[in-house]
Amino acid sequence: MKAAFIVLAAASMLSFHSKLWAQIWKYQHQETTDLVKLINDAAALIAEKGEQAFPEFMTYGTRWRHDDTFMFVLDFKGNCYVHEDSTLVASDLYDLKDSSGKPFVQWMIRKARGTGQCGWVHYKWFKPGAKVPSWKSSYVKLSKAPSGTFYFVGSGIFDMKMERDFAREAVEDAINLIVVNGGKALMALSDPATEYIFMDNYVYVLDTLGNMLVNPGSPDLVGQNQMKLKDVNGKLFIPELIRVAVDKGYGWVDYYWTKPLSTQAVPKTAFVKSVSAWGETFIVASGIYLE
Repeated sequence: MKAAFIVLAAASMLSFHSKLWAQIWKYQHQETTDLVKLINDAAALIAEKGEQAFPEFMTYGTRWRHDDTFMFVLDFKGNCYVHEDSTLVASDLYDLKDSSGKPFVQWMIRKARGTGQCGWVHYKWFKPGAKVPSWKSSYVKLSKAPSGTFYFVGSGIFDMKMERDFAREAVEDAINLIVVNGGKALMALSDPATEYIFMDNYVYVLDTLGNMLVNPGSPDLVGQNQMKLKDVNGKLFIPELIRVAVDKGYGWVDYYWTKPLSTQAVPKTAFVKSVSAWGETFIVASGIYLE
């Protein structure tokens, strides 16, 4: 009898209970809320003025462009119409990758074309004038101009604080990958060039027996049974993760874990969700550090 797979990843859902959905969209940090409002307003301006809004986005000293904040506007083919770097305007950015090889423009297009027509993308990019890339989290949203052309507009924050919704959204993306590819998706979830590994966030995968199948954060745990794994407070969090995923379908589990390149365990919360695909029961989830 095959064990049902448990996939623990960083999260996002296409269909959620309305109460949980409302909780998720209450971001923990004001800068996140402000960025989402900025992009919603920019999308509304494109819907109203169309391409005439682009020069406004490029004007320095406005709400659209100041300090490290700038807008970008592209179409589904990757053609760039607005960007802080003028050399990228009127260029085809579809195959553009960050310093880690992540094809983040393609991910943005997928988010904008998806069911929610918006979403978060995490990648490394250069702050204006910087020579070394930093982690950037960008929010993108679809907009249809009066001309009938579809664009997506976005902006991001460098080295921004983690949000629970990042975990939720990453989980849903991982679930979609599993639904399409089944067990083959597990290899993709371990690939450093995928969107499932960013900053201190990653997807890890278990089966219902507690065997670790994927864990980019602690690869030494892969292939071992983790039912007796404890955090620094003695909490057996793996059985709880499995129980929440199987019994409730989705939920959050709190525990302590050590950050990459650190020796101190800090509070962490993981989002887990179950999905049935390819004759197996999968649970996708992931954690964020709460410090």
